[in-house]
Amino acid sequence: MWEQSRTRYVEPLFLIGLATVYVVRRLIAESNEFDSIVGLSASGDGIPADIYWPELENYDYFLNNNVPLIAGVGLFLGAWAIFRYLAYPRLSAHTASRAGWLHIGLTVMLLLASAFVYHYLKLYVRHRRFESGDIFGIEVYSLYRKRTVLADAIGLGILLATYEIIRGYYVYLSDNTRQESLPVLRVVGYLLISSITVLLIFFAMDLHLPPSLWQESFRDVLLYLGLGVQILFFQAIIYRHLLSRSVNLNAISPFTVGIFILAVLVVTTVIWQASTQFYYRSLDPIITYSAIVVIGSVAIAYGRRVLNREKTVLQTQVSAKSAELSSLRAQINPHFLFNALNSLYATALKENSEKTADGIQKLGDMMRFMLQENNHDRIPLDKEIEYLHNYIDIQRLRVDETHPIDIRVTIQQPNREIYIAPMLLTPFVENAFKHGISLRSPSWIFITLTLDATTLYFKVHNSRHPRPAESTDPERTRSGVGLDNVRKRLQLIYPGRHTLDIQQSEQDYFVSLTLVC
Repeated sequence: MWEQSRTRYVEPLFLIGLATVYVVRRLIAESNEFDSIVGLSASGDGIPADIYWPELENYDYFLNNNVPLIAGVGLFLGAWAIFRYLAYPRLSAHTASRAGWLHIGLTVMLLLASAFVYHYLKLYVRHRRFESGDIFGIEVYSLYRKRTVLADAIGLGILLATYEIIRGYYVYLSDNTRQESLPVLRVVGYLLISSITVLLIFFAMDLHLPPSLWQESFRDVLLYLGLGVQILFFQAIIYRHLLSRSVNLNAISPFTVGIFILAVLVVTTVIWQASTQFYYRSLDPIITYSAIVVIGSVAIAYGRRVLNREKTVLQTQVSAKSAELSSLRAQINPHFLFNALNSLYATALKENSEKTADGIQKLGDMMRFMLQENNHDRIPLDKEIEYLHNYIDIQRLRVDETHPIDIRVTIQQPNREIYIAPMLLTPFVENAFKHGISLRSPSWIFITLTLDATTLYFKVHNSRHPRPAESTDPERTRSGVGLDNVRKRLQLIYPGRHTLDIQQSEQDYFVSLTLVC
């Protein structure tokens, strides 16, 4: 929020500063040019003063040179401010906003006023010359024409729209960078805003607009910018009001298509006529440019439709997977706590307070793990190993040392920072204790965890004993919820990055998990 507030104030100050630099530099250049013209005429080239001074009698340097430029630039900045802070926010929220369109109208009026004030008040001074090139006087003239005012107002509108489109894409990339943490978008956004910033600074410091915008090479620049603005504007119209509402493209009526093509022709004609300052020229380019706008607009809008559909499908899949993971975790946690409490209950019956206290402490550590760590997408491997040790120690509490039960645990501590999804390893160990311990037959459980530079290897090998029908174990009749869950989680979180191999017989059960982490 603070960054948005800062940008709200920095941008207008930056633009006002550039406009001030441009105006001052332009006024200094025009002052030097005026002095050179008058000075040359007064320097003694055989031109009597009574010839050139009467031409300047009705010329007010401040009114006819300084005021037009200052007022024109000021009105243009006012049009930009109205569009940015009043029109655009309202139309972005609701395209049918009456206040938004009123402010668009005010923006257009300010652009017309900017062009009108400049051309109406601006007077130019130049030498009168014979065909031979010799100077014989001074001429004061004006470029004010209604056609010129309208054409330049359209040109100013194209410049304003181009700047706003570039800024809009930068804001879009910045928002996606914050939401999705994509470094590529951040780089593209920085390149975009850096390019326009450097271009504006270079223009304010070294370039200047021609007396009329649609002159010289600047005419082609404005014409191509106008086509680009058209394409981006019409593709937005197609995407928002046609493709996004019509699942079947055949449902779009020919009347709608005709209105769209007519709108393109009208706008293209206006821009083309502005480029000629509304003097008649060949109308053939209008057809060509209109075809470019139609094809470009439809192609971009349809591409957005396809990409948006794919994005929607992916978001739906991610949401479903996230919900499924949450459900799986909710099933896993009570399952382990239930087994741990059963073990502590059996130990307490033996009235061994020391073991009971130790078991309760380990259970507290396990519960703390579940509350603080288990809700994260990734946790350090050493946290998972600590939980695994606590679980094994609690299970040892219920083992009668007088029975032939062999439990071997070999766990390699990680020598680097490794993160894995929580509760991936313990379900296999829990299954081993559930089915591999018997007080009537020799039992054994071998647990091994090793690591190399990129891969985790986890193996659990245990004996198998059928549960007697009279067993009071409440988990006896339940299927392995923990193992089913961990299979699904591995498929969701580590697709193509894990190998789970399970082998079993009537006497033993072997699990091997290989995980690239």
